[in-house]
Amino acid sequence: MLEDFLWERPSRTPQDLELYLLALHDAFTKRIKWIRRQSRATMKSMARVMHTELILLLVLGLAGPAFAAYESGPVGPYNVSFDMNTTMKYAVIVEAPTRGVTSLGVNFIRYNLTIDSTDYLAWLILTRYEEPMVANISANEYIVYSALLNAGADKPNLYQPLIDGKPGVLGNFRFERQFLGQGQYQEGDLVVAASYSPDARDYGDGVYRGRTDCRVISTFPWEIIRDLLYTLHVEVPQEEGAPIGQSSPLNLS
Repeated sequence: MLEDFLWERPSRTPQDLELYLLALHDAFTKRIKWIRRQSRATMKSMARVMHTELILLLVLGLAGPAFAAYESGPVGPYNVSFDMNTTMKYAVIVEAPTRGVTSLGVNFIRYNLTIDSTDYLAWLILTRYEEPMVANISANEYIVYSALLNAGADKPNLYQPLIDGKPGVLGNFRFERQFLGQGQYQEGDLVVAASYSPDARDYGDGVYRGRTDCRVISTFPWEIIRDLLYTLHVEVPQEEGAPIGQSSPLNLS
Protein backbone atom coordinates (compact mmCIF):
# COMPACT_ATOMS: atom_id res chain seq x y z
CA MET A 1 0.00 0.00 0.00
CA LEU A 2 2.81 2.40 0.90
CA GLU A 3 4.73 1.33 -2.22
CA ASP A 4 1.71 2.03 -4.38
CA PHE A 5 1.46 5.48 -2.95
CA LEU A 6 5.15 6.24 -3.63
CA TRP A 7 5.21 4.86 -7.16
CA GLU A 8 1.97 6.32 -8.28
CA ARG A 9 2.54 9.74 -6.82
CA PRO A 10 6.31 10.38 -6.89
CA SER A 11 5.71 14.11 -6.69
CA ARG A 12 4.32 13.82 -3.14
CA THR A 13 6.06 15.98 -0.60
CA PRO A 14 7.37 14.72 2.75
CA GLN A 15 4.41 16.47 4.35
CA ASP A 16 2.04 14.42 2.20
CA LEU A 17 3.83 11.24 3.15
CA GLU A 18 3.62 12.14 6.83
CA LEU A 19 -0.10 12.81 6.55
CA TYR A 20 -0.61 9.51 4.76
CA LEU A 21 1.33 7.63 7.39
CA LEU A 22 -0.74 9.26 10.11
CA ALA A 23 -3.96 8.31 8.29
CA LEU A 24 -2.68 4.81 7.76
CA HIS A 25 -1.76 4.50 11.44
CA ASP A 26 -5.16 5.79 12.44
CA ALA A 27 -6.91 3.30 10.16
CA PHE A 28 -4.73 0.50 11.41
CA THR A 29 -5.41 1.46 15.06
CA LYS A 30 -9.14 1.55 14.41
CA ARG A 31 -8.96 -1.86 12.73
CA ILE A 32 -7.08 -3.33 15.67
CA LYS A 33 -9.65 -1.90 18.10
CA TRP A 34 -12.48 -3.35 16.01
CA ILE A 35 -10.79 -6.77 15.96
CA ARG A 36 -10.33 -6.61 19.72
CA ARG A 37 -13.97 -5.66 20.25
CA GLN A 38 -15.09 -8.55 18.06
CA SER A 39 -12.75 -10.89 19.86
CA ARG A 40 -14.05 -9.80 23.27
CA ALA A 41 -17.65 -10.18 22.10
CA THR A 42 -16.90 -13.64 20.76
CA MET A 43 -15.14 -14.61 23.98
CA LYS A 44 -18.07 -13.30 26.04
CA SER A 45 -20.50 -15.24 23.88
CA MET A 46 -18.42 -18.39 24.23
CA ALA A 47 -18.17 -17.79 27.97
CA ARG A 48 -21.95 -17.49 28.21
CA VAL A 49 -22.40 -20.71 26.28
CA MET A 50 -19.81 -22.50 28.40
CA HIS A 51 -21.39 -21.13 31.57
CA THR A 52 -24.83 -22.33 30.47
CA GLU A 53 -23.48 -25.75 29.55
CA LEU A 54 -21.65 -25.98 32.87
CA ILE A 55 -24.82 -25.14 34.81
CA LEU A 56 -26.74 -27.72 32.79
CA LEU A 57 -24.12 -30.36 33.49
CA LEU A 58 -24.15 -29.51 37.19
CA VAL A 59 -27.94 -29.69 37.33
CA LEU A 60 -27.99 -33.00 35.51
CA GLY A 61 -25.20 -34.33 37.68
CA LEU A 62 -26.80 -33.23 40.94
CA ALA A 63 -30.28 -34.38 39.97
CA GLY A 64 -29.36 -37.96 39.12
CA PRO A 65 -32.01 -40.65 38.79
CA ALA A 66 -35.15 -39.88 40.79
CA PHE A 67 -35.83 -42.90 42.96
CA ALA A 68 -38.15 -41.23 45.42
CA ALA A 69 -41.88 -40.92 44.82
CA TYR A 70 -43.20 -38.89 47.76
CA GLU A 71 -46.93 -38.34 47.94
CA SER A 72 -48.77 -36.07 50.35
CA GLY A 73 -52.27 -34.62 50.38
CA PRO A 74 -55.77 -34.67 51.82
CA VAL A 75 -57.98 -37.74 51.72
CA GLY A 76 -61.30 -36.65 53.20
CA PRO A 77 -60.60 -35.09 56.62
CA TYR A 78 -57.19 -36.82 56.80
CA ASN A 79 -53.77 -35.77 55.54
CA VAL A 80 -51.96 -38.78 54.11
CA SER A 81 -48.31 -39.06 53.13
CA PHE A 82 -46.08 -41.91 51.97
CA ASP A 83 -43.03 -42.59 49.85
CA MET A 84 -43.04 -45.46 47.34
CA ASN A 85 -39.34 -44.99 46.52
CA THR A 86 -39.72 -45.97 42.89
CA THR A 87 -39.32 -44.52 39.40
CA MET A 88 -42.28 -46.60 38.21
CA LYS A 89 -45.02 -44.49 36.64
CA TYR A 90 -48.31 -44.55 38.52
CA ALA A 91 -51.37 -42.43 39.23
CA VAL A 92 -52.84 -41.58 42.65
CA ILE A 93 -56.62 -41.30 42.60
CA VAL A 94 -58.70 -40.07 45.54
CA GLU A 95 -62.24 -41.36 45.17
CA ALA A 96 -65.49 -39.87 46.42
CA PRO A 97 -66.44 -40.95 49.96
CA THR A 98 -69.09 -43.58 50.59
CA ARG A 99 -71.30 -44.17 53.62
CA GLY A 100 -72.39 -47.35 55.33
CA VAL A 101 -73.48 -49.04 58.53
CA THR A 102 -71.74 -51.92 60.32
CA SER A 103 -73.53 -55.08 61.41
CA LEU A 104 -73.61 -53.55 64.90
CA GLY A 105 -75.41 -50.47 63.60
CA VAL A 106 -72.43 -48.09 63.71
CA ASN A 107 -72.39 -45.52 60.92
CA PHE A 108 -69.17 -44.90 59.00
CA ILE A 109 -67.75 -42.92 56.10
CA ARG A 110 -65.15 -44.57 53.86
CA TYR A 111 -62.44 -42.72 51.94
CA ASN A 112 -60.54 -44.63 49.25
CA LEU A 113 -57.22 -43.82 47.62
CA THR A 114 -56.13 -45.88 44.62
CA ILE A 115 -52.55 -46.19 43.32
CA ASP A 116 -52.76 -47.37 39.74
CA SER A 117 -49.88 -48.41 37.49
CA THR A 118 -49.74 -50.44 34.30
CA ASP A 119 -49.19 -53.79 36.01
CA TYR A 120 -50.00 -53.19 39.69
CA LEU A 121 -52.67 -51.76 41.96
CA ALA A 122 -52.87 -50.67 45.58
CA TRP A 123 -55.72 -49.36 47.68
CA LEU A 124 -55.54 -47.31 50.86
CA ILE A 125 -58.92 -47.38 52.61
CA LEU A 126 -59.67 -45.04 55.51
CA THR A 127 -62.87 -45.79 57.41
CA ARG A 128 -64.10 -43.18 59.92
CA TYR A 129 -66.58 -44.64 62.38
CA GLU A 130 -69.18 -42.68 64.27
CA GLU A 131 -67.80 -44.03 67.55
CA PRO A 132 -64.52 -45.69 68.62
CA MET A 133 -64.14 -49.29 67.50
CA VAL A 134 -61.90 -52.04 68.88
CA ALA A 135 -58.50 -51.69 67.15
CA ASN A 136 -56.26 -54.20 68.92
CA ILE A 137 -54.10 -56.84 67.24
CA SER A 138 -56.91 -59.41 67.14
CA ALA A 139 -59.24 -57.00 65.34
CA ASN A 140 -56.58 -56.10 62.78
CA GLU A 141 -55.68 -59.76 62.24
CA TYR A 142 -59.30 -60.52 61.44
CA ILE A 143 -59.42 -57.64 58.91
CA VAL A 144 -56.19 -58.67 57.16
CA TYR A 145 -56.94 -62.39 57.18
CA SER A 146 -60.42 -61.83 55.72
CA ALA A 147 -59.10 -59.47 53.04
CA LEU A 148 -56.46 -61.97 51.88
CA LEU A 149 -58.92 -64.87 51.86
CA ASN A 150 -61.28 -62.79 49.70
CA ALA A 151 -58.34 -62.06 47.39
CA GLY A 152 -57.75 -65.77 46.84
CA ALA A 153 -55.33 -66.78 49.61
CA ASP A 154 -55.32 -70.28 51.03
CA LYS A 155 -53.04 -69.85 54.05
CA PRO A 156 -51.82 -66.24 54.25
CA ASN A 157 -48.78 -65.28 56.31
CA LEU A 158 -49.46 -62.81 59.15
CA TYR A 159 -47.05 -60.47 60.97
CA GLN A 160 -47.37 -57.78 63.65
CA PRO A 161 -45.22 -54.75 62.74
CA LEU A 162 -45.62 -51.15 63.83
CA ILE A 163 -47.27 -49.10 61.08
CA ASP A 164 -47.16 -45.33 61.41
CA GLY A 165 -45.93 -45.89 64.96
CA LYS A 166 -49.03 -47.90 65.85
CA PRO A 167 -49.57 -51.64 66.43
CA GLY A 168 -50.68 -53.18 63.16
CA VAL A 169 -50.97 -56.41 61.25
CA LEU A 170 -49.39 -57.24 57.90
CA GLY A 171 -50.23 -60.28 55.80
CA ASN A 172 -49.30 -61.63 52.40
CA PHE A 173 -49.62 -64.52 50.03
CA ARG A 174 -48.48 -65.32 46.53
CA PHE A 175 -50.59 -66.76 43.76
CA GLU A 176 -49.52 -70.18 42.52
CA ARG A 177 -46.88 -70.37 39.83
CA GLN A 178 -48.14 -70.64 36.30
CA PHE A 179 -46.68 -73.32 34.05
CA LEU A 180 -45.42 -71.71 30.84
CA GLY A 181 -44.33 -74.93 29.16
CA GLN A 182 -40.91 -76.40 28.44
CA GLY A 183 -40.12 -76.59 32.13
CA GLN A 184 -40.63 -72.85 32.70
CA TYR A 185 -42.81 -71.24 35.35
CA GLN A 186 -43.96 -67.69 36.08
CA GLU A 187 -43.96 -66.79 39.76
CA GLY A 188 -47.39 -65.81 41.04
CA ASP A 189 -48.16 -62.20 41.96
CA LEU A 190 -47.61 -61.10 45.55
CA VAL A 191 -50.63 -59.72 47.42
CA VAL A 192 -50.03 -57.72 50.61
CA ALA A 193 -52.63 -56.46 53.08
CA ALA A 194 -52.19 -54.38 56.22
CA SER A 195 -54.42 -52.81 58.85
CA TYR A 196 -53.98 -50.43 61.78
CA SER A 197 -55.73 -47.50 63.46
CA PRO A 198 -53.89 -44.15 63.27
CA ASP A 199 -55.89 -42.63 66.15
CA ALA A 200 -56.28 -45.69 68.41
CA ARG A 201 -55.61 -45.39 72.13
CA ASP A 202 -56.53 -46.88 75.47
CA TYR A 203 -59.66 -45.13 76.61
CA GLY A 204 -58.93 -45.99 80.24
CA ASP A 205 -60.80 -49.28 80.38
CA GLY A 206 -57.94 -51.41 79.05
CA VAL A 207 -59.46 -51.67 75.59
CA TYR A 208 -57.54 -50.27 72.60
CA ARG A 209 -59.99 -48.39 70.37
CA GLY A 210 -59.92 -45.99 67.44
CA ARG A 211 -62.42 -44.12 65.31
CA THR A 212 -60.31 -44.59 62.18
CA ASP A 213 -59.31 -47.81 60.50
CA CYS A 214 -56.62 -47.71 57.82
CA ARG A 215 -56.32 -50.68 55.46
CA VAL A 216 -53.88 -51.23 52.62
CA ILE A 217 -54.02 -53.96 49.99
CA SER A 218 -51.52 -54.13 47.17
CA THR A 219 -50.19 -56.16 44.26
CA PHE A 220 -47.03 -54.01 43.88
CA PRO A 221 -43.63 -55.69 44.32
CA TRP A 222 -42.63 -56.13 47.95
CA GLU A 223 -39.82 -53.52 47.82
CA ILE A 224 -42.31 -50.82 46.82
CA ILE A 225 -45.17 -51.65 49.18
CA ARG A 226 -42.64 -52.17 52.00
CA ASP A 227 -41.41 -48.59 51.62
CA LEU A 228 -44.97 -47.29 51.37
CA LEU A 229 -45.91 -48.94 54.67
CA TYR A 230 -42.64 -47.90 56.32
CA THR A 231 -43.22 -44.22 55.46
CA LEU A 232 -47.01 -44.13 55.67
CA HIS A 233 -48.42 -41.43 57.93
CA VAL A 234 -52.07 -40.54 58.43
CA GLU A 235 -52.73 -37.27 60.22
CA VAL A 236 -56.16 -37.48 61.82
CA PRO A 237 -58.44 -34.53 62.62
CA GLN A 238 -57.54 -33.06 65.99
CA GLU A 239 -60.71 -34.24 67.73
CA GLU A 240 -59.96 -37.83 66.70
CA GLY A 241 -56.72 -38.25 68.65
CA ALA A 242 -56.05 -38.64 72.35
CA PRO A 243 -56.51 -35.55 74.54
CA ILE A 244 -53.39 -33.50 75.16
CA GLY A 245 -51.34 -34.93 78.00
CA GLN A 246 -52.93 -38.38 77.86
CA SER A 247 -50.61 -41.20 76.86
CA SER A 248 -50.71 -44.95 76.51
CA PRO A 249 -47.99 -47.60 76.28
CA LEU A 250 -49.49 -48.64 72.94
CA ASN A 251 -49.68 -45.12 71.53
CA LEU A 252 -46.17 -44.90 70.15
CA SER A 253 -46.59 -42.11 67.58
